[in-house]
Amino acid sequence: MRARSLAEKQQRRADILCAAEDLWTTTPYADLSMNQVASAAQLAKGTLYLYFDTKEELFLALVDSHLAAWITRAAALLEERRPRTPAQLADALLEAGQDSHSVRRLLVLLGTVLERRVRPELLQGFYQNLNVHLERLLALMPLEREVSVRVLRHLYALAIGWQHLSEQPQPQKFQPQKLQPRPTDAQTGPALGQGCVLSGGQHDADEEFGLAVRAVIDRMTRVAAPA
Repeated sequence: MRARSLAEKQQRRADILCAAEDLWTTTPYADLSMNQVASAAQLAKGTLYLYFDTKEELFLALVDSHLAAWITRAAALLEERRPRTPAQLADALLEAGQDSHSVRRLLVLLGTVLERRVRPELLQGFYQNLNVHLERLLALMPLEREVSVRVLRHLYALAIGWQHLSEQPQPQKFQPQKLQPRPTDAQTGPALGQGCVLSGGQHDADEEFGLAVRAVIDRMTRVAAPA
């Protein structure tokens, strides 16, 4: 049935985003189609296109939704706790992103695929909206604005870097009795390839991401502190 009220349309849009994200947990982005999303959301394909023109626009909306949710949680924690030390600030930012795996995956997708394929005017609107949310967060951070901006930039870079590293193929034990087939392009994975000691699992990424964020905030505040 066609959604008629604003609430129904908003709910249907949310259902579409949820269906796409669920599919993405098991299906590579390149293989995921709008037909699959429509089927998972129990919609006709034509109805899906009433909400999103392309797969890229759909996933940009997912990025927007997840970032807005993280910023809202972080702002609420900063307002509630009024952190004064680097450790307290790091606690609030990390707690806001406790379930940050989805956000990190989406940020990698944003920089590698979406920014190149989404209509420029839509991408511009996305970043304008993001800046509005970020300004609210910056106003609540207990640091000079310039330092707060640098902290968020590092947070962004660390999120992408650790997520990329966590997606590297894991080292495998060498088995001399078996001949391993030569991997195809699709099997070799990202740049580091099979068995590199620098690759890490998702558990490592979560732990090391938090460690890196704490170190950056501590260092930034020490540098910014008056002598």
